[in-house]
Amino acid sequence: MKSMRALAGGVIMAGILSGSGAAALETVRTYSIPFYTGFSIFVADQLGLFEKHGIRTEPQWFPSGAPIIQAAAANQWDMTFLGAPPAVLGGPTLGLVTVGMVVEEAPIHQLVARPALAAEVRANPEALRGKSVFVTTLSTGHFMTEGCLNMMGLSQDDVRIIPSEQAATVSAFAAGEGDLAQVWPPQSTALRDRGAEVICDATTAGLSIPAVWVAHPRFAAERPDLVAAWVAANLEAVEWMKQDPAQTLEMYRAYDRFRGFETSEAGLREEAELASGALVGADQLALLTPGDDGKASLVESYEAIAEFFIRVGRLQAMPDFAPLVNPSFLEQAVHGAN
Repeated sequence: MKSMRALAGGVIMAGILSGSGAAALETVRTYSIPFYTGFSIFVADQLGLFEKHGIRTEPQWFPSGAPIIQAAAANQWDMTFLGAPPAVLGGPTLGLVTVGMVVEEAPIHQLVARPALAAEVRANPEALRGKSVFVTTLSTGHFMTEGCLNMMGLSQDDVRIIPSEQAATVSAFAAGEGDLAQVWPPQSTALRDRGAEVICDATTAGLSIPAVWVAHPRFAAERPDLVAAWVAANLEAVEWMKQDPAQTLEMYRAYDRFRGFETSEAGLREEAELASGALVGADQLALLTPGDDGKASLVESYEAIAEFFIRVGRLQAMPDFAPLVNPSFLEQAVHGAN
């Protein structure tokens, strides 16, 4: 776990952007993951946007969503960023409330191959049959791999799945092992830099992999005003990220130093661009609001991922996600921004 203000030295603070004094600020306990999808929280903190919206927060950072889900049971946080797996697997049990969808992660989930095999697969997907694939199993990358194989008329039974974490996948694949690799940033950048080519991604496979902002149910019920204010601060951070690619890249360099990473220049530029692709308020609202069929697009995305987890034995039955996707806080934040 990391405290941003304790470790993020060297970043120029923009200061508090409103005239309210410190005594007027109210505490919101914020957790996140130091992936590009959590960048808006870093930006909002560094630019004083939380303070602008009446919030005092010192974001705490964790390597994955698992400890954040565990902490939710003890009511240790109020607002967080989560990827799709913890939101789908842990959200229903704990009643976690999805209040925004910051990024569609489908494009970053990639299946790569060396050039010769990539050319064969493009000519005839049957070339994949019997091949070995490094996969971070029981993840959205696994979900993508299944979807890509299905799209090409194959199933997981037609290839040899090699369970592998992302760092190990890069090392093994770069050393010539395996035929294909399922990767996401920065590992996808690392392998493409070594000549690997993308043969499929989750978007191509017609999948949605949402990254979301989540409120603890107790906090959502007791302080809906602060949930909306927290969302509004992040939406302003998203707008700032889109205004100037150069300033966003420099802020992302600071984020990378804070994370303790040593991302390559190509990786930094790719991740900063991905972070700048975060959805603005109106686009998020469209995904959280039920359509003519009474179901929100985000609920459909959750259900598709849940179906995958049922197939692989991580879930026993389909949860009811509809009550857990609440656009009202986003509506208030967007309305307040206009």
